[in-house]
Amino acid sequence: MLNWINILVVIVLTSFATMFAMGNQIQVQIHFLGVSSTSMPLYVPVFVAFLFGFAGGVLALSFSRRKHKQEITWLRKEHEHLQKEVENLRNIPLQDDV
Repeated sequence: MLNWINILVVIVLTSFATMFAMGNQIQVQIHFLGVSSTSMPLYVPVFVAFLFGFAGGVLALSFSRRKHKQEITWLRKEHEHLQKEVENLRNIPLQDDV
């Protein structure tokens, strides 16, 4: 079921991107920090900006995910340590005060 949803989303997004590209064929020239580009269709810099943003988001997400994985590993080790401590405390014989 989920694979069909993924395929449908990809088809819809590809269709929107194609319609956007077909509707924005106007030639533009980019000037940035004293550097000029050649003339290109408007959709090219828009797609490039989108890809840079997407790559930045993936990079930020990967750092966040790495941090959380390290925290999970630390918490699992701490849990094992505490479980052993509880088990050791359970095995200590009870002594009555006589």
